[in-house]
Amino acid sequence: MATLRDVAERSGVTVTTISRMMNGRGNVSAKTRAKIEAAMKELDYHPNELARSLAKKTTNFIGLIVPSAMNYFFASVIQSVEAYASAHGCKLLLCVSNRDVRKEKEYFSMLLGNKVMGIILANFTQNAEDFLGINAPMVIIEREPSPHIPCALTDNYHGGYIAAEHLISKGCKKLLFFHGKAELDTDPDKRFIGFRDACQKHGVELPVQVDATWSEFISMNYDGTIGRLFREYPQADGILASNDIMAVGILRYCRRHQIPVPERLKVVGYDDTPFAVNCAMPLTTIHQPIDELCRFAVECILRISSGEVVPTKTVFPVSLVEREST
Repeated sequence: MATLRDVAERSGVTVTTISRMMNGRGNVSAKTRAKIEAAMKELDYHPNELARSLAKKTTNFIGLIVPSAMNYFFASVIQSVEAYASAHGCKLLLCVSNRDVRKEKEYFSMLLGNKVMGIILANFTQNAEDFLGINAPMVIIEREPSPHIPCALTDNYHGGYIAAEHLISKGCKKLLFFHGKAELDTDPDKRFIGFRDACQKHGVELPVQVDATWSEFISMNYDGTIGRLFREYPQADGILASNDIMAVGILRYCRRHQIPVPERLKVVGYDDTPFAVNCAMPLTTIHQPIDELCRFAVECILRISSGEVVPTKTVFPVSLVEREST
């Protein structure tokens, strides 16, 4: 692999001159610049951008920590954060923790050691408070662990509430909430609270909550819990699933077992991902603005790193998109 010294020898200029050109410091003539660029091309030399940034004690890297790259919600977060970071001239350092607090702490240490511009945490660690006072801007997506850390949330309570109201308006009496992240304390838990409160307001029997396992959440294969759901609650006539993949799994089960949707059972998903439109039966779902959430998180990092003060809590609205499953 070619080094900066190799480029200097090939172009006949000093390493210092090449460094000045790469970092935009001092005047480098057009003739010298052309010689350096030609040597870089001939040697297939690529500057170590991270090392250059560290030398300047600052970087244009934004760290993103997620629990999974397979789950569709987090895959969408990764894609959107990268797109907005790139649009602002920044690079993304992606860390996948798989809900391992030890690994997450190691990632934090690595990101801070590399002097990232900031860190976006889209994870479910129960120890985010441990990272208070870190020497880098930080924004948390879909969790509110501390009033001292800026967070970007969607209105999960309202999402659950309007889903229940929609199902009740369609005649459902026995509602069920299929929860996607068992044994975790996250802002999306408010979906069930909103779902329950709407049932209480309209005089409908309070809903049952069924939890998926963590392994199902990561693999996006919920068949085991879906089978249990139908065995234990055969009278359910309306279901809110906490993501679209879960809802599509329910539709698939209904098709295999000749349960007519929406005549016998009505199903609402959450997220409004492409799955909601492209499945065999287009899915009624709660739309949450994932792209807008990620744009805001990236812009918060940039604003904080420039010395601006940002809100400690920002909540984005959600809406119900009605399709054929209800």
